[in-house]
Amino acid sequence: MISTLTRPGFPQALQVFRQAAHTVPAYAKFLCDNGIDADAVRTPADFAEVPPVTKDNYIRAYPPHELIRGGAITGAGTWSSSSGSSGTPTFWARDELSHEQGVDLHARILRGFRAETEPTLVVVGFSMGDWIGGTYTFRSVADLHRRDLRVSVATPGMDIDLIRADIAALGPYYRQIVLAGYPPFVRDVLDRAPAAVLDQDIKVLMAGEAISEPWRDNLLSLLGKPDRPQDSCLIYGAADAGMFGHETASSIRIRRLAQRDSVFRDAVFGADPVLPTFVEYDPTYRYVETDNRGHLLCTVANAMPLVRYRINDIGSVHTAAEVGEALRSAGHDPQVRTTTPTAGFIALRGRPAVAVSFYSVKFASETVRAALTDPRLGGELTGKFVLDKDLDATGGDRLRLLVELRPDRTLDEAFGAAVGAVFVNTVNKASREYRDLRTRIGTRAEPLVELRPFGSPEFRYAIKHDGRVSGA
Repeated sequence: MISTLTRPGFPQALQVFRQAAHTVPAYAKFLCDNGIDADAVRTPADFAEVPPVTKDNYIRAYPPHELIRGGAITGAGTWSSSSGSSGTPTFWARDELSHEQGVDLHARILRGFRAETEPTLVVVGFSMGDWIGGTYTFRSVADLHRRDLRVSVATPGMDIDLIRADIAALGPYYRQIVLAGYPPFVRDVLDRAPAAVLDQDIKVLMAGEAISEPWRDNLLSLLGKPDRPQDSCLIYGAADAGMFGHETASSIRIRRLAQRDSVFRDAVFGADPVLPTFVEYDPTYRYVETDNRGHLLCTVANAMPLVRYRINDIGSVHTAAEVGEALRSAGHDPQVRTTTPTAGFIALRGRPAVAVSFYSVKFASETVRAALTDPRLGGELTGKFVLDKDLDATGGDRLRLLVELRPDRTLDEAFGAAVGAVFVNTVNKASREYRDLRTRIGTRAEPLVELRPFGSPEFRYAIKHDGRVSGA
């Protein structure tokens, strides 16, 4: 057990807290209103008693300039907007410290792709608008020349034809391509892409949505790399604080091992049949705790410092030593490689606020994704879906599940029934409440499945899907 006095990242978090208490007008008022003496907070135990800040009690409760160090609006170097999936869009300020950390974290990812020795073209397929994904990735990668990485960047944004054209035209002059984008969008870029694209050494960098290991396997097969999961990387990030963490070859190995070994899986992730996203994080950049309901709390230095900020994601925090001990106990190699000596791991289970509720049963997007990427469905679906409620012929609520077929697939009623059966089976395993609901209302608890051809309007890309629509 790590001593509370030497918990990785705590000295940096304490410094963020004290600076915010003395230089950020809104945070000074927040502490005063909650009766907190900042100078009395010295240990992680003291820090854990500081009330968390949220969008409602802090970010939206003060004008933006009061959330910035010194109370000056020009302390913001860059503004980004959240997608508004949990309500009204919120604006977030970043500064050069945030940018430098973003550069460093992208350098770690790209070194994992051997970009220090292999000339690399990063093609940014995130939106390049007000949202963080595109501009954050572009600025971070563009500055990697200062880190002696052999990297160039192109920014076609969310334009499938332009991405393919960029890769076909520029790719032959590089040893490898890193395609960055939202998981289902990356898959759409690669589906039916010409040989001029697919014949190159493509690696993928993704963010915005969880993926399952069967989905990753399908993507790797499309790239001709069925045995190279390390050629993919999923980022856990948000407009609130930039990148929280990212996959590494080690974190992917651990997650895939948990998929095969139920003893190890239960020791690290618990009995939930849906594997959480599992990423490495740097506690000196992002100090992460959990509250008594499993919400992640993060402390981040920035133009708009965040102290014990509840992002509303559910998850858990693990040290490398804890994961290594679970590996040893399950009879596996206990060595856990991390990018830095103090790095740990975050297991991310998602955000309940965007789940669909049906008869008070909440359906997490991750559970639906797990069903739609189940091997029994043979990879016939893109992974994009709409799950919502509709009225049946009697005026009662019914679950309605729209799913998108892959290109050139035809509609088939029997396949729709198979999708429904896998959905019910997966949710049944994940949710006691759903099992109870089926006992009470029978088949009315099962979704009405509607198959849609590839490219149907319901699945066209917005900047970021709302809570009913997801991918991968």
